[in-house]
Amino acid sequence: MEETQMDFHSKSDIESSINRIDQLMSCGIFEPSNSGNVLFRAAFIEMLIAMRDLMYKSQKYAQRISFTDDVSQSDKIQDVSDLIKYVRDALCHPDSDNHYIEPGNIKATFNVAFGKANLLKIGDFEQKSLYQDDVCFFFGSKAIYLNRHIIRAFDEAKKSFKNHLLKSANKCIHRRFPAFRSLRSLHSGKPR
Repeated sequence: MEETQMDFHSKSDIESSINRIDQLMSCGIFEPSNSGNVLFRAAFIEMLIAMRDLMYKSQKYAQRISFTDDVSQSDKIQDVSDLIKYVRDALCHPDSDNHYIEPGNIKATFNVAFGKANLLKIGDFEQKSLYQDDVCFFFGSKAIYLNRHIIRAFDEAKKSFKNHLLKSANKCIHRRFPAFRSLRSLHSGKPR
């Protein structure tokens, strides 16, 4: 697969999203004591919009963030990148079916559990947070964890961008300075 070159605007968008998510995560808005804060929901929406953009750009320029731990898979959701898109779509589109447990019938959206909790049980279906050390956000039949999904995907995206930028920089150096390759191979003792 040929690597897509990242332009200035994409690099700026990525840097801006990373900085903003870092700010949102470090300001304490997602602490239980702030659950009633008028900006709680707005901060989550902004974070998920930025995360969706990072997941898209990570797939385009580096690698897809594709872990499946604690991801409830379905036709629309195969991995954490799909889950982030699903939640972002629900947040940005109030008429989305992503708000429904049962399409067109039972709507349950933006329910939040701090720690282990069972918020809702209808027949065999439960909106249930399994972990005491996490915050869980529910949208219809799907759950997204702050630490296990969002922060982990964020960290993996940052790492993939860092690796991508290092590889791109090395390719650029090797194209501009072919002698650099020879020096590195002499230093390492391995031919390149």
